[in-house]
Amino acid sequence: MLGMILGGRYELLEKIGGGGMAIVYKAKCHLLKRYVAVKILRPELVEDDEFVTRFRRESQAAASLSHPNIVNIYDVGEEDGIYYIVMEYVDGGTLKDYIKKKGSLDPEETIDIGLHICSAIKHAHDNKIVHRDIKPQNILMDSDGSIKVADFGIARAVTSTTVTMAGSNVMGSVHYFSPEQARGGYVDEKSDLYSLGVVLFEMCTGNVPFNGDSAVSIALKHIQEEIVWPNDICDHIPRSLQAIIKKALEKEQCMRYQSAQEMMDDLRRALVEPDGDFVVTNISSDMPTQAINPVKINNTDAVDKNGDNENKEKPKKNKVVLYLLPIGLLLAFLIFIGSKIYINNFMIIEEVVPDITGLSIEEAENILRAKQLGLDIVGNKNSKDIGEGRIISQDPVAGTKIKVSSNINVIVSLGPKTTIVPNVVGKSEQEAIMELENAHLEVTSREYKADDEYPRGFVIAQSIQHDTEVLDGTTIDLVISDGPKVSTVKVSKYTDLQLDVARQLIVSDNLKEGNIFQIYSDTVPKGIVIKQKPEQGVYVEENRKIDLWVSMGSRPNYPKKLEIPLTGEYSNGKDKVVVKIERADNRSIIHEREYSVDEGVAVIELSERGVVDYNIYIDDQLTQKITIDFTKKEEDQK
Repeated sequence: MLGMILGGRYELLEKIGGGGMAIVYKAKCHLLKRYVAVKILRPELVEDDEFVTRFRRESQAAASLSHPNIVNIYDVGEEDGIYYIVMEYVDGGTLKDYIKKKGSLDPEETIDIGLHICSAIKHAHDNKIVHRDIKPQNILMDSDGSIKVADFGIARAVTSTTVTMAGSNVMGSVHYFSPEQARGGYVDEKSDLYSLGVVLFEMCTGNVPFNGDSAVSIALKHIQEEIVWPNDICDHIPRSLQAIIKKALEKEQCMRYQSAQEMMDDLRRALVEPDGDFVVTNISSDMPTQAINPVKINNTDAVDKNGDNENKEKPKKNKVVLYLLPIGLLLAFLIFIGSKIYINNFMIIEEVVPDITGLSIEEAENILRAKQLGLDIVGNKNSKDIGEGRIISQDPVAGTKIKVSSNINVIVSLGPKTTIVPNVVGKSEQEAIMELENAHLEVTSREYKADDEYPRGFVIAQSIQHDTEVLDGTTIDLVISDGPKVSTVKVSKYTDLQLDVARQLIVSDNLKEGNIFQIYSDTVPKGIVIKQKPEQGVYVEENRKIDLWVSMGSRPNYPKKLEIPLTGEYSNGKDKVVVKIERADNRSIIHEREYSVDEGVAVIELSERGVVDYNIYIDDQLTQKITIDFTKKEEDQK
């Protein structure tokens, strides 16, 4: 397929990769004058509806995303049964190749690459897309060091089915997929974060956490076996990175990171605090821990109103009292303990938790006090929606029934967090987005415009003036240079025209004359254009050179005289010999005659076209092989 032009603009230059479903070519876009990658569905799969559907799904999933760490999709199409996707050309290898080359990566480099991948995953998840096949083979590394996530071939929208039914194929790569993918169970955003954990593990150690003789054995290890953690393999991995990898690789989804943003925050902090103990382990619990006030029981001492009779009791009765008193005290103690156990464990008084979110601490305490509940502030965080000093969230949530005297855990707002907008004009697109994200700003849209001042891929303008103080999470739009404005023209047909006419037409089309090649043709008259490049119908930039191939007419034909000596070993004293000449290609005889040996030399005139190989026989004995070029004007060949 090399040399083919798809869509009238994408010229396939070389094959740069391929897999079981598609082949990837490097191509030149003649319309925008740039290199692109063209992914083409294998011809043998075109008739398979499942593969065509999956191929289309990849284009739809990736085309809906726009992020510096995701390979951009420029165009999709189908032409003469060829299904293709046009995407950004990344001039570099895969992360897998990079790991193989280096063995293992430094912790700082591992975290940096992990942040780029996590940023791409977050963008996909924000757009309701689960990749389902995060692995180093699908992470491309550009020559400028940028990281690109590719191959959304098995990605699915989280609103569509994410459960692999029994009997169907498990989707994903066995060394990197999550336990739920191995079981064919429910797959969501946390499955991508598990795969990213495997990638971080491999970058740190140079090996995947599980390996085996078959895909099934590896899948079972993901489900059943414990991982040999990175610090048991390499002692140079910092504590924070180990904790991040462990949390990402939890077998239960509820125990992992619950979002890509949460994982990004820990990765960023790990760069600053490599040995910090800040990674929070998720804990599953049916009910929160509750503080229960001790139950007080008032004992009323019996007063003997007949004290005047005490002196009248007999000594025998006094002895009975002395025996029964300890037994009575013990019995009272047991009753007290039993009642306390009953009240605390069997006699449960419950209250419905009220909704205290959005209230001040004082307001919340007054409401909870009336229900015999307490309040415990377990954390503070910034919020742009909840005012300072007011409650952001509560645990348990409103409507839950809990014992009286229990505490409600709350997180209190510190108010909106602000940040200063940096100046990213004149910086590369990727550098600008990273700087804005580090300032806790979100790039929501990018517009590409032709610009003569800034090179292609650099920021021309930003929607919020730099040095402006804004809230964290504020959205900002960028205008990106698409390079100098390039005017394009459609290449006309110059073949079947006289050379002078073709030259005039090229100039009138705002193009330039390129190389002129003279070639022979038996079918096209002399001076007529046989071939052109670029071909007719292709869009190219103005002043592009057009190469032409012009007919020189038929090849000339010059007869040759062949002299064959008649004396030698083959004559063997004979008076006469038979000279025979045949074409070597088809064994046809073009000359056969008897000659007298006394003549010494047989002179034979040959007249054919092109270059011909001959076999010469004397008395049926092959004496020589000869090649004659009838297109050259020269002395007769012997």
